[in-house]
Amino acid sequence: MPPFVIGFLVIVAIVVIAILLHKFKQNKRAQERNDKKGAIGERVVSKILGETIPGEQYVINDLSFYDKKGASCQIDHVFINKYGIWVIETKNYSGMIFGDENAHEWTQVCGNQKRKFYSPIKQNATHIYRLAEFVKAKKAFRNVVVFLQKADLSNVTASGVYSVYDLKYVINQKTGVRLSRAKRKRYYKKLIKLQTKRAVSKEEHIGNIEGRQKKLSRGRCPRCGAKLVLRNGKNGAFYGCSNYPSCTFTKSVE
Repeated sequence: MPPFVIGFLVIVAIVVIAILLHKFKQNKRAQERNDKKGAIGERVVSKILGETIPGEQYVINDLSFYDKKGASCQIDHVFINKYGIWVIETKNYSGMIFGDENAHEWTQVCGNQKRKFYSPIKQNATHIYRLAEFVKAKKAFRNVVVFLQKADLSNVTASGVYSVYDLKYVINQKTGVRLSRAKRKRYYKKLIKLQTKRAVSKEEHIGNIEGRQKKLSRGRCPRCGAKLVLRNGKNGAFYGCSNYPSCTFTKSVE
């Protein structure tokens, strides 16, 4: 091979490597910004929830663990009081948020920028599914998604989605559930024990999320691993888990 060709190929290789490194650094910085924003949002919600008061309320922030099948789970907040077990997902997003109960992806619009993100309602439903494997109190769980004040939720038509300003009211409203002091304490101890024995690192959790997305792309339920089947409902066709009613995961037909 002529020397000038070799030289040209070397230059091309250097340029490609430089571009890849630049993109890697950009993605890393974006992830760091998102992590920082997420941490700020979680601190705001933690402050609203307050501290554990034995016999009255119990608070667990950043609960991470592996389920019985080896899948990782990271939950922003669990709040237990007489009205139920509140599983809270915090989103520190700004701009207009578009989403509904059944959509697999929601949309964030900030000026001229638009991005898709996984439905936080479905994300949190998976959290509850995992927790219910260890805490046999399915009817006591409450799915709550909280956006910070910069988010415009006027285009969200899903139940359980609130502004951070409403959180204090939401967790103290009657739900039809009444947990005794003994049950509150027992459920809290089970969850604390779960975190202690099955702690998971952030890197491992990200890897598990990527694995669940691969399952979904292959037509498998990311929650329990069963096959997704095409069904018809009042709002039209959708994909549902074949393990229903044990697993209620659904995905809209795109």
